[in-house]
Amino acid sequence: MKRTIIKCPHCGAEYLAGEIFLPNSFVGQPTNIIKGRDNNILSYEGSDMDLEEQYQCDFCNTKFKVKATITFKTDEYKDIFDDEEYVSKGE
Repeated sequence: MKRTIIKCPHCGAEYLAGEIFLPNSFVGQPTNIIKGRDNNILSYEGSDMDLEEQYQCDFCNTKFKVKATITFKTDEYKDIFDDEEYVSKGE
């Protein structure tokens, strides 16, 4: 498994994203999502993703900013049993 490491720009101390970013702020907390006829988002309340955080290094006390870059990719999932009737042959 590939780990994404965040490094202090001054001393090189390593951090994982979960040490710096707060989960609820990072992914946002959208509520009351209103969608149009084409299922596109028209409006919502709450918060969007917060991809920037400030942190003070635990080792050298240097303050630094971290900006996350996230992309989402979707692929249609096809279950092999969705359209077929599965029959087991008993012995």
